[in-house]
Amino acid sequence: MQSIKFREYGIIFFILFTLHSNFEKVKLGMLKSAKLLWIIVIFSGLVLMGCAQGGAVAENDQADLESAAVESDGGDVAQDENEPENEPVFSQPSLTILADGEIRNGRPALPLGFETSGKLITLNVQPGDTVAEGDVIAVLEDDALRDSVTSAELRLTQSQNSLSQAEAELDRLLTWEPDESAIAIAEANIASAETNVANARSQDAASGSSLTQAQISIDQAERELADAQEDYDNAFSPGREWEVFYDEPICDPGEPEPCFGITWAERIKNDRDFATVRLQNAQDQLRIAEANYSVEAARVSGNSAVNAQASLVASQQELERALKGPTDAEIAAAELNVEQAELVLEQDQFSLEQAQEALSQAELIAPWDGTVLAVDVTTGAFIAAGSPVVTLLDTNRMEFHTTNLSERDLAQVEIGQAAEVTLKSYPNDPINGTVMRIGLQASGVIGDAAVFPVVIAVESGEQIVRTGMTGQAEILRDN
Repeated sequence: MQSIKFREYGIIFFILFTLHSNFEKVKLGMLKSAKLLWIIVIFSGLVLMGCAQGGAVAENDQADLESAAVESDGGDVAQDENEPENEPVFSQPSLTILADGEIRNGRPALPLGFETSGKLITLNVQPGDTVAEGDVIAVLEDDALRDSVTSAELRLTQSQNSLSQAEAELDRLLTWEPDESAIAIAEANIASAETNVANARSQDAASGSSLTQAQISIDQAERELADAQEDYDNAFSPGREWEVFYDEPICDPGEPEPCFGITWAERIKNDRDFATVRLQNAQDQLRIAEANYSVEAARVSGNSAVNAQASLVASQQELERALKGPTDAEIAAAELNVEQAELVLEQDQFSLEQAQEALSQAELIAPWDGTVLAVDVTTGAFIAAGSPVVTLLDTNRMEFHTTNLSERDLAQVEIGQAAEVTLKSYPNDPINGTVMRIGLQASGVIGDAAVFPVVIAVESGEQIVRTGMTGQAEILRDN
């Protein structure tokens, strides 16, 4: 008896609490809250009547209830005296939060313009047209820009070829090995040429020609040049570079210190000066000897020594090429050529990218899907950089912004909650949505409560949703 009264009081308290929580929404004029209130009133009356009858049964027939049997599986089974009495269970419905609001765009309308200036030659849209991301909206005159791209591509191709050639030459020098067959051929040619030269000289000597003497002078000059070159290489050897900065005197073996003779720096300077002068003189003497030989060869009428000597020189040069590997200077020069070719290639690549970027700026591309609200230019007009050409609106990202959601309900709203938006244009066709943002600052006050903006992302459906449409959002939440 006592537990039934407690349940009656609890039910009455629940009804009064529900009436109070919905009173604010009724005061705000929410249609669905008013409908819910009438349902609660009717439901409350039925519950009170049931509770009154249940109380009467509990007071007058307590003994009968304790001994009553329950029909189950086609037979009567007496209730166990120790089995607890079944308590009535009341399932509470899911609650919702209602708020008015309006449709807004997720992105503001965006004026689009060119990043460069030029004459407009193509306009592909009109107000009301829909465009997809990447569509070409308009095009400026671009003949000069295309020529620049073509020229830049040609220069880039040439620099790539130059780099390939420089790399191939460097690889050849780094991987050089003597060609034995070429060496053998050159040596055979030299032997043959020397025999021919000897025969020709004999003939010249017999005829009293001075060509042989001129050749002897050349041979002597070549030997002197070889010796001078050896002294020069020794004087300028990197291993003696330390002597240039060493001002201490040179002590002879057994001479006590301190020494007072010539210093190391003075000696290396003298050696280098002498080697330089000797090499220059040897080169001059060889040129003079070769010139004299040419003069004497020209004087000899019909002698065979000239042709034989030419063959010998060619054979000697051929052997030198076959035996001589690349020098450090040649390798360093080849590496420098590769580096320079790489720099030129990078510059040409950058120039091409700039030309392509300039050409791309001659096309106005849609940054996302949307609808053209306005077109501000006409074909043939000169367009300044940054001037609006079209205004684009993203109609695929629509949002419902509430205008009167009370702070009393704000704690029950979370990002990600499901919602239904009923627009006045489609009163019988609600739109699904999801809470995506909750305002951090109140947007106003209604009655004694502040209101906060809540943004609901609405899903696109068959309805045509336009900016500015108004309606009501129902945010679903658990009890």
